[in-house]
Amino acid sequence: MPPHSSSPTRGGPGRVRYVGAGEAGHREVWIERDGVRRVAQTPTDDAPARFDWSRTGPGACALARLVLQDATGSPALADRYCRALTYDVIARLPDRAFELSGADVLAWLERT
Repeated sequence: MPPHSSSPTRGGPGRVRYVGAGEAGHREVWIERDGVRRVAQTPTDDAPARFDWSRTGPGACALARLVLQDATGSPALADRYCRALTYDVIARLPDRAFELSGADVLAWLERT
C-alpha cells in the first residue's frame, strides 16, 4: 500500500474538498480547507491552471495530478497514479460541477 499519511500542515484529508464548476472552455477549480476556499493552481504556476473534468485529456490529467499531490503530499505518487485517477474518477465526474474530498481521493488510492 502506498504511503499517504496526512501532513499536519495540510489539515488532513477529511478536511479538504476539491470543487469544480463551469462549462467547457470556462471551468474553475478550488481547494477548500477548513472552510477556506482558494483557487487551485499548479505547483509551479502563479496563474490559475486550466483544469478539466468529465473527460480525459491534459486538463483532466492536470486536475488528477493536483488532487493526488495535494491529498498525499507526494509529487511522486501524483505522477504515478494521475493517469489512472483521470480515467477512473476525473473522466466520470459530472460535467457542470463536482466535489471530491481528500478522503475520497485517498480511499481511491488505497483501492488501486
